[in-house]
Amino acid sequence: MYEAIKEAKHSIYWEMYIFVDDSAGNRFFDVLEQKAIEGLDVKVIVDYLGSFGLSRKRAQALKKKGVDLQFFHDRKQRYRGMWTRFASRTHRKLLIVDEAVGFIGGVNVQKNMKDWLDIHACIRGDAVRSMLRAFAKMYIICGGAKEKVKYLLKYKFRVAKNINDLEFIYDDTSQTQSKTRKVYTEALLKARERVILFSPYYLPDKKFLKALWQARKRGVKIDLLIPFRTDLRLATYAAYTYFSLMKKYGVKVHLMRSMMHGKGIIVDDEWAMVGSTNLEEGSLYENYEANVKFRHKPTVQKIKSTLEEWIGKAVRLDDLNWEARGKVQKLKEKFALKIYRFWQKGRHSKRQP
Repeated sequence: MYEAIKEAKHSIYWEMYIFVDDSAGNRFFDVLEQKAIEGLDVKVIVDYLGSFGLSRKRAQALKKKGVDLQFFHDRKQRYRGMWTRFASRTHRKLLIVDEAVGFIGGVNVQKNMKDWLDIHACIRGDAVRSMLRAFAKMYIICGGAKEKVKYLLKYKFRVAKNINDLEFIYDDTSQTQSKTRKVYTEALLKARERVILFSPYYLPDKKFLKALWQARKRGVKIDLLIPFRTDLRLATYAAYTYFSLMKKYGVKVHLMRSMMHGKGIIVDDEWAMVGSTNLEEGSLYENYEANVKFRHKPTVQKIKSTLEEWIGKAVRLDDLNWEARGKVQKLKEKFALKIYRFWQKGRHSKRQP
């Protein structure tokens, strides 16, 4: 991403969840400022909560140098109340350079994430137009002037007809049904041989669990790769409550000792999806998310090879005496799950099964 920005000639459009001015972020902010001074169109969207660590001093410096910086908070859905407005975030990670090169995946920019395992994809050509439209719509939602991005709205979310090996899946808070969850559940219902699921946070809903069980009944092998510990202690303990059920279903759970932040799925070696959506309800329903689905076999195999390498380094849940864990541990898990469910309570009314 840094090299693409350095070589930019016309424009840089970047939407991020976490982007702060530490040693990792400052090198990007420096080059963004330089490109803006050179006359390039530089627009950056950061989530107000996710990028809370971005200093006011740096934000003002970026704007002074000509960077069009916008902060996301859900202005569009004011009628839904303060609770939902707080919960709704842009969790997307999209970078488009010169309207020709795009980056999409799970990577944020913060120094304490430098050792995280993650997956980001680089896309070139006409397919990038879909990302441009998504960025333009978010720019307007954040309060940016429509006139400044109006020409980007001409692009459609569907890519050119001759590009049939990839598809973008975007979620936003105005939807009553998550498009990404639909991809996951349909994948489980249609899979024939094997599914690899990977996510740093694993808190599935009932429909997802039902699809998982139906896949296992058909004999589909399912591997689930998640970190043993994440940066969010509450999410870690809540995820533990699902382990016994996964063992009962026959799902092979692989636990990474290091932080794994990639999100996605691989189905029957035929297609793969990567992006920003975690396998948990908040990400599926309350956030703006962006994912890309590949059918290009070499790309699918490259993603699979990465996942297989990570799985090889992970610890299998079957090798742990999980049921023998202590009472205190189990109480922590139940408490974490109750807090998570309380957080989700009251927002189910806008969802469709």
